[in-house]
Amino acid sequence: MAGVERDHGVDFAAGIPAAYAVLGGLLGAVSEGLEPDFAVVKLEGDAVFAAAPAAALDGQGDQVVRGLRTMYRAFADGRTRAIPSADHVCTSCPAVADLDLKVVLHRGHAVRQTVGSGSDLLGPAVTLAHRLLKNSIRERIGSRPYVLLTEDAARALGLPAIGLAHHEEYPDAGGVDGRIVELDATR
Repeated sequence: MAGVERDHGVDFAAGIPAAYAVLGGLLGAVSEGLEPDFAVVKLEGDAVFAAAPAAALDGQGDQVVRGLRTMYRAFADGRTRAIPSADHVCTSCPAVADLDLKVVLHRGHAVRQTVGSGSDLLGPAVTLAHRLLKNSIRERIGSRPYVLLTEDAARALGLPAIGLAHHEEYPDAGGVDGRIVELDATR
């Protein structure tokens, strides 16, 4: 989105640049695709943060992965429809063709806490899930869409051996083991 500001400026008097509507549509496809297994907690820039009661998903791994792949197909279809025509002069909007998804699925404790006039999920599981978005997975599998299931999530979902084993190391969180599952592949 930084390129949109560079190309279109910050004065939206002539209307909001198309890239914002495109991003909104793609975030909408992701948000809707997460239901009913997950509920959206909040949008964070170009990301959707969602959660579910862990016990409701225990042993339901095949259903969850199927749902995430269906959500990805809706995202990819929306992305394809949003690719601007060749005569569009903005250099940022055509980048929509290169947008893709990464999903982190972690299982752990969190609490809903009032923060100012709203509420948010807080706790070590939330912090770790956010850390896991910065990872080395694309160095291993390339620029493909994926789900990173932490070992805790994979085990609880009944998918302890799905996909590719992966390990991340964080100075403040230590080592995290998980499984990489490609979103655009069949299991």
